[in-house]
Order: sequence, then structure tokens, then C-alpha cells
Amino acid sequence: MVRYIQQMIIVIFLILFLATLPSIVLVNPTNGTVSLNFAQFPSMVGNFFKELSTGSLGTYYVGMEQRSIASEIGDNFFTSFYIVFVGVLLSILLSLLFGIFLSRFYLTKIFRVMMNIISTIPDFIFIIFALLFAVNIYKWTGFRVVSFLPNGGALNIWFPMVLVAIAPSIYLFKLISERYFLIAGEDYIRTAVAKGLKVDRINFQHVYKNIEPFLVADLVKVLSLAIGNLFIVEYLLNVSGLTKFVFQSFGDPQPIAIGLFGILFISLLVFVVIRLLLYLFKRGFIYE
Repeated sequence: MVRYIQQMIIVIFLILFLATLPSIVLVNPTNGTVSLNFAQFPSMVGNFFKELSTGSLGTYYVGMEQRSIASEIGDNFFTSFYIVFVGVLLSILLSLLFGIFLSRFYLTKIFRVMMNIISTIPDFIFIIFALLFAVNIYKWTGFRVVSFLPNGGALNIWFPMVLVAIAPSIYLFKLISERYFLIAGEDYIRTAVAKGLKVDRINFQHVYKNIEPFLVADLVKVLSLAIGNLFIVEYLLNVSGLTKFVFQSFGDPQPIAIGLFGILFISLLVFVVIRLLLYLFKRGFIYE
């Protein structure tokens, strides 16, 4: 319990440090030198908690217009949550489907080749290419795949979900495929095959049960990949998510800290929900 409290304090300190970093780093315009003014850090942290104690989350600017964070954070929170949750869930479903249950089919070989090709491209570059491809689809066919308007509705949400799912899918698919081939050579799998058990039963009752602990252990890594892509996707596609408070803060620590804390809470919430879904799946389809 004490260790968790210590970790929580460290995380809070790191988030506040990152939020105040743009104000701490000072650049001299005359000679271009960079200096750090850590003396402002305690006062900025104090102002942050003082603002919270008044029941307000503070304000941020859109152009010259000052807006309240509390009045907009609800919709932005759920937008980012939907993108991360669906992206992570989609990556898990695709990885399990092609890594275990469809691994013996030719379609999986095509999927593996695609994942290997995409994995050689940096995430940022791949997202840029995907956006250019979506724009060209609209030019060629007149069919709108993506919208760059903050109020674009489904067009402004489903494409970011797919892009966020790319990096976690590549990571999980390689992990699950590697574990699948290792487990497939074990003696108990050969015994099950010799007894005439169906492949689907073997995959569910033996293979998945032994892969599931590795999936759960790497869930934090999967979430970190999804969150990293969330910043890129929401910025490039002009999505009104929590990262808006970070990018449109103009160095103000208050909205940056609120945005980062909100993203941290999204990570924890998605982690809990995914763990719950994996538990329900195991209880519903896997016999102990």
C-alpha cells in the first residue's frame, strides 16, 4: 500500500513538472541561450492546487477567446476515452484472432506480411501517409473518409480509432504469434492433437490460457503505445479530445496539467475495463 502511494506521488510530481516545463525553460531571444528557472515551480504548483480548491479547473484560450476547462472537459474526456478504448480493444481482437484462432489460414499470412511492412514505418510517418491516402480517396471517389472539423461527428472519431490501434496491433500480434508457435510445440499440445481434439478447442482451452498472462502483463505497454498515438492523431485530425488542453495552452501549466491528468485517468480506466473484459471472456469461454 505504501509503495502504491509513493508511486502515485511520483506520477503526480512528474505530471506537474511536465506541465510547468514550458514556463520553466526560458530562451533568451538576443543570444539564443536557454536557462532554467526552477524557482517558479513551487508557485506554479501552488497556483494549480489553489485553483482546484476553489472548485474550478481553470481556463484556456482558443485564439483570443478564453474558455472554461470545466465546461468542455466532459465531452473531450469521452472523445479521447472512446478513441483509446476502441483502439486498444480492436488491437487485442485482431491480435488474438490472427495470432491464435485464424493462425492456420492463408489470410493470416497476408495479415502478417502487412504488419511486418507497417512495422518498418515510424508511427508518425504512417499516420501522415494514412491521412494523405484518405484525402486522395475523397478526391478520386468523392467519398469522405475522414473529417478535419472538430464537430465532424463519426467521421472525426472512427478514423482516429483505427490509427490509434495500428501500433498496439503490431506489437501484440508479434507477441502472440511468437508465443503461439512456442506453445504449439509443447508436449501437452501434441497430446491433445493425438487425442483427436478439435483445433478450436485446443486453441481456447490450452493455447489461449497460456498466452493470456503474457497479454495481461503487456497491457500497460499496449496502452502506452495507444496514448502516444493519441497525441499525434488528435493534433493532426483536429479532434476535440483532452490533448487539446495540452496543445492549445500556450505554455499555461493549468490546462496542460488538467489534460495530462485526464489522459492518465483514461489509461487507468481503459486498463480496468480491458482487464474486466478479458476476465469475463475467460470465465465464459475457457473451462478451468
